[in-house]
Amino acid sequence: MAKLRVKNFGPIKEGFSENDGFMEITPVTVICGNQATGKSTIAKLYSTLTWLEKSLVKTGLGKKTVPNTDFISFCSQQRLHEYFTKSTEIEYIGHTCTFSFKNNAFSHELAKDFNNSLLSYNRPKIMYIPAERNLLTVVDDADDIGNLPLMLSILLEEYNKAKKHSESGLFDLPISNVQLQYDRQTRSTKVLTATGAIDILNSSSGVQSVAPISLVTRFLADDVSGDFLRNINRLSVNGREEIKEWLRQGDSPLGREVTLSYFEQLLYGQTISESMKEKLSLLLHFFFNTCFINIVEEPEQNLYPESQGKVLFELLECMNTNEHNQLMITTHSPYMLSYLTQSAKAAELLKKGVPSERVGKIVPVKSVVAGEKISIYETKEDGSIALLKPYENLPSDASLLNKALADGNERFAELLDLEEEFCQ
Repeated sequence: MAKLRVKNFGPIKEGFSENDGFMEITPVTVICGNQATGKSTIAKLYSTLTWLEKSLVKTGLGKKTVPNTDFISFCSQQRLHEYFTKSTEIEYIGHTCTFSFKNNAFSHELAKDFNNSLLSYNRPKIMYIPAERNLLTVVDDADDIGNLPLMLSILLEEYNKAKKHSESGLFDLPISNVQLQYDRQTRSTKVLTATGAIDILNSSSGVQSVAPISLVTRFLADDVSGDFLRNINRLSVNGREEIKEWLRQGDSPLGREVTLSYFEQLLYGQTISESMKEKLSLLLHFFFNTCFINIVEEPEQNLYPESQGKVLFELLECMNTNEHNQLMITTHSPYMLSYLTQSAKAAELLKKGVPSERVGKIVPVKSVVAGEKISIYETKEDGSIALLKPYENLPSDASLLNKALADGNERFAELLDLEEEFCQ
């Protein structure tokens, strides 16, 4: 698991106080808290640092040194550059390397056994789905908008790919029993309901918010693959030449026994031995995206509580398609935490032998996640970060979000007491 330590960066001051300040990023990581307390800051930093590690692996490929990086300029792509101060400290411990920003200087250190860590590194497709995603569905010709934030521009690109990828152009959304229909010729997107079809520009804000999340998440979850031959067959011309050039250099973690000729034989559909195919797969796996890191801001945006659960369950289902996938969400919603707890409890019941058909009537079986794979962090207004301790491997309900619901119920009970005292 990757680890992240953040201190004196934007709204985050002391940061996380446990584990030497390092937050462990688990398969499902939730960041909750009040506005402007650093939820998105953490998510954006994690997105940037995992991308940097991926880039280092691609350029390093077993070399002992990698050129230094202008870290602040990379953070500016997520519009975090104004958060840096003289006392900012950021550390990231990844699978293949460690990144550090201290005393206004960025440094990195490769894992002690970098070559072996490369062999077990799962190169991720990293997607950041920002809260501003509605812009892509509420304006016509979003492609023509100039100066879009980079993450929104990347989301738009993947959203368009997802729409064009389907032969039918029909997409089920997890909410409201509606479908999307994409017309390739007119490049228009319609929302299909029981009462007819309307342009997505005129649809509900909930549909507009969910459409990019749902289409992009499903598309990318399906697009990443650990199937070596599938990845080979999908290589672009540039991708093939990139691998060939690397093989010509003879710089291989597996030594010299794997040669360019075997790779070319695969490209041309020729048969090679299973042992050599396996060695090639080990050697070249970091050229392909074999897992999916999905980072979603406020998936509950503009949604009724029941719909929030359906969106979360779809996100979890897509995460479960690959054992190395990750899901990180930021949220203001106590309902998101409640549905996540239901998912963990369902996983526990399945493990205890409760029939899946019974569990599935409450929580989709494909969406269950064991509690030990879930971490919930809460950002505080004083700039600190707390880990909400699980109770018997179930996510904690001790967040300020759940306390707010409890306080509301308690105040309402007090009003009922007043009614009984004065109005009877």
